[in-house]
Amino acid sequence: MEKTPRHALRNIISRESIYKGAILDLNIDHVLFPSGSEKIREVVKHKSAVTILPVYSDGKIVLVRQYRHAVDEDLYEIPAGLIEPGEDPTETAIRELQEEIGYKPGKIKKVFEFYTSPGYSTERIIFYYATDLHTSKLAEDDDEYIKVYYFTLAEIKSMIDSGEIVDGKTIMAYCWLVAKKAEENVSR
Repeated sequence: MEKTPRHALRNIISRESIYKGAILDLNIDHVLFPSGSEKIREVVKHKSAVTILPVYSDGKIVLVRQYRHAVDEDLYEIPAGLIEPGEDPTETAIRELQEEIGYKPGKIKKVFEFYTSPGYSTERIIFYYATDLHTSKLAEDDDEYIKVYYFTLAEIKSMIDSGEIVDGKTIMAYCWLVAKKAEENVSR
């Protein structure tokens, strides 16, 4: 598949930096499109992150439940975290598992990368699959209040269907795992 070259469809006339924060920056871009129209685009420049689908040998999936201020809710999620400057993303994934669920993976595999909301944000998340989990706890971040839960694939499906799980990366992880299991069954 051929990619459109960067900047081929638009020209940034000006960029105003409105906010610079620890996790994200906010820019207002004035953009000229090939049609001659000029539009304003709000762009969230967000740090990259990892997310990890941890699965035990018995098939149980580890989710965390934590308070998310932006939506003012406690959410079920697969573990995730920001990549620190200079940190290898795989090391970030391992560290986040140790901090959030108290386990270190014997096997960890990068599966894919995705943008969370490319219409306005640069946030890119690297998705990992972790197995062969063994106890190895690191201290949690001081702003996280995390509870750890273990669910079967069927329980997670039910929680998605009922609206109890609404986190996009967790729903994506569920769909990926179902597809992976279907592939494995076909190849047998």
